Amino acid sequence: MLVFDELKKNEPSLRLVAVGLVAGLGVLFVGLWWVQIVSVNEYRAHQETQSNRTIRLPAVRGKILDREGRVLAENRPRYNLCLYLDDLRTPFFNAYTNLLSVTRAAQKQKIAFAEKKLGRTLTKAELKQFQLKPEEREQLRSQARVRVVNSLLENISQKLRQPVTLNEKEFTRHYASQRALPYPVLKNLEPTQIARFQESYTDGVGVDMELESVRSYPNDTTAGHLLGYVLRDDDSRDGENAYFNYYLPDYRGQVGVEAGFDEQLRGRAGEEAVQVNSLGYRQSQNIENHPEPGDNAVLTVDLDIQRAAESALVTHQGKDVRAAVVVMDVRNGDVLAMASSPTIDPIYAANDVNRMNDEKLRPAINRATQENFAAGSIFKVVLGLAALEAGLNPEKLYSVQADPEDPAHGCIFVGRLKKKDTAPPGEYNFKRAIERSSNSYFIQVGLQYGVDRIIAMAQKFHLGETTRLPTRQETRGNLPTLDRVHHNWREGDTANLSIGQGELVVTPLQMAVAYSAIANGGTVFWPRLVSRIEPQDPALRAQGQNLPAAQVRDRLGVSTRSLRILHNAMLAETEDVEGTGKAAVVPGLRICGKTGTAQRQDERNRFVGYNFWFASFAPYESPRYAVVVLVQSEGKGSGGTTCAPIAHDIYAAILENERAAGVKNLTAAN
Repeated sequence: MLVFDELKKNEPSLRLVAVGLVAGLGVLFVGLWWVQIVSVNEYRAHQETQSNRTIRLPAVRGKILDREGRVLAENRPRYNLCLYLDDLRTPFFNAYTNLLSVTRAAQKQKIAFAEKKLGRTLTKAELKQFQLKPEEREQLRSQARVRVVNSLLENISQKLRQPVTLNEKEFTRHYASQRALPYPVLKNLEPTQIARFQESYTDGVGVDMELESVRSYPNDTTAGHLLGYVLRDDDSRDGENAYFNYYLPDYRGQVGVEAGFDEQLRGRAGEEAVQVNSLGYRQSQNIENHPEPGDNAVLTVDLDIQRAAESALVTHQGKDVRAAVVVMDVRNGDVLAMASSPTIDPIYAANDVNRMNDEKLRPAINRATQENFAAGSIFKVVLGLAALEAGLNPEKLYSVQADPEDPAHGCIFVGRLKKKDTAPPGEYNFKRAIERSSNSYFIQVGLQYGVDRIIAMAQKFHLGETTRLPTRQETRGNLPTLDRVHHNWREGDTANLSIGQGELVVTPLQMAVAYSAIANGGTVFWPRLVSRIEPQDPALRAQGQNLPAAQVRDRLGVSTRSLRILHNAMLAETEDVEGTGKAAVVPGLRICGKTGTAQRQDERNRFVGYNFWFASFAPYESPRYAVVVLVQSEGKGSGGTTCAPIAHDIYAAILENERAAGVKNLTAAN
């Protein structure tokens, strides 16, 4: 009451103080009301953002299997030795306290020395220079943490009997940005290291093993190009949370099946909520969304045939040969094998920069689908089919003249241009021209029946177009269009096209599709590489999805007679004495084939080597397989001497597989 009695007095200064006090209290109460009532949701959200962190949990990637269910790509556990920084808070603090004491003692000595020198006590302003700045304190904390970790790693090194070192820059970065996550100090532990750690480091604090799933390819380089490879990629996919505070290692396919079916293989990432304290250390955790594992991809590839194809290339041409093989089921377009040499190791492909960038070997290129090649004489079957449909008499003889400069071989003059022949001069009908691969005969046929018919037939095989193989490794090749051949096209261009050179370039896969159509009676299939997508859980396999088989792209619309004449001529290529493909013969399997050789030129049209080919299908009586082999070389050779022996080994493996399967089925039936 004394206060109010004083206010009743007529003293302006006292009243002014009272009004100011009341106004100040009013502002304070309004501020409290605004913070605690109006803005409560905003501050609550801000607090949650500070205390909660989200971690992206990658899903287990699906396996890639061959047609028999054998594993081509899978995941294996990798153990990493990690530091758990939350457990090291006390050692970090104690080490910092010790460093701080030592530093302060040193500062006191400096102050005493300065005062002795001046002969007086330092002023407050002068003492400030000896005070530790915030950045200096933080530097001491960092030094303390590094000392603690180095001491730990020295102890671990003794237990594991190998040096374990700390990358201070990476550790500092991890501590600043991902303190709640374990920090790996040694990755991919060997079994011996795991055993030694578990046996010896039982009482250690802040160190433990962390399990990580990594991609594995149990067959090493087998089907390396076909499978492709993965690279670290933590980006979220459609339907996933787009933002996380922390990301555990995840991967995305770059090329091959790993890329083409990445969405199915990758699965769906999960989400873990982690509560951290004001220092950034983990306090608690809760998995809000569990990762959904990716699906398995079952290929049409047969691992035995794939191995046989790659082994045949190495056996006959060496591991660094530039070559490709495609094996296809002619009845439905399924790819049974696809090899490219030099091969790649999917695990190390992305990091082997020097080898992958080798200008000569170019191992990064899948030569079965991703590079254009002059077709050479294996294109003669397309020309031959067009001519037969246009009325060519297969028994009519054509006389190949001798080359004046090389009488042992034939030639043909197109205007003033001489085209050399690898076949000798003499009389040729259609069958002998195929088996001896006479350039002169087919140039004469091409000129007689016209380039329009050649182009029209090649278009039915869809040469010059992609096959839509989902591997991100395909080129379309090139086939001159009808519009192109009607403008500035000369007879010399038709002559080149008739023997598979000039502006025509193809891929081995395209030729495998073409020869499959010739073998099966005229159906051009879309090639299929993946037959089924299915869950990893065996109990859910019935929910898998079969990808459409035997998808028809086109039909040649040619007569059975024309195909029979062509088949017989191609059979003579491997079985007759004069045939150039005899090296492909496998007892018990009749093979229809066509050899080819095409010159390679650089961008200045200078000769740089050859493309050797052997394209084929078998068995003659009821075709099931098409095998196309390509080998690039700077040296001499031919499709018959270079590629046919490789095809022989592949067909031998196919025949052995069929016999083994027959015995197995017979045993099961009995």
